Amino acid sequence: MASAPDDHKLAVHVTADRILCRHPDEGDRRTKAGILIPATAKSADRRGVWAEVTEIGPLVRTVECGDHVLFLPDAAIEVDVRGDVFLVVRERDVHAVASGERAAGSTGLYL
Repeated sequence: MASAPDDHKLAVHVTADRILCRHPDEGDRRTKAGILIPATAKSADRRGVWAEVTEIGPLVRTVECGDHVLFLPDAAIEVDVRGDVFLVVRERDVHAVASGERAAGSTGLYL
């Protein structure tokens, strides 16, 4: 008799050029003028999302674990792993990478 998958803890590894990111805490936010925008409000603009990288696939070349990546929410797949929410993004859908190390030719902008 085969046991249910819930009985075993399985390791999660991303494949190819995929990046596994911790879901950012998107609570309420404020505009520069101080107007509160609730988390339930949908934005019509294409606002990017910053998320921390927790795992990378074997073909990922420009991102390391622990970096923060910028991508559009439409490019991500939301995954629930034992109650924690993660996002899976392709490396080609990443628009910017913020890391602790300063790369040669960087702009000098910091988060």
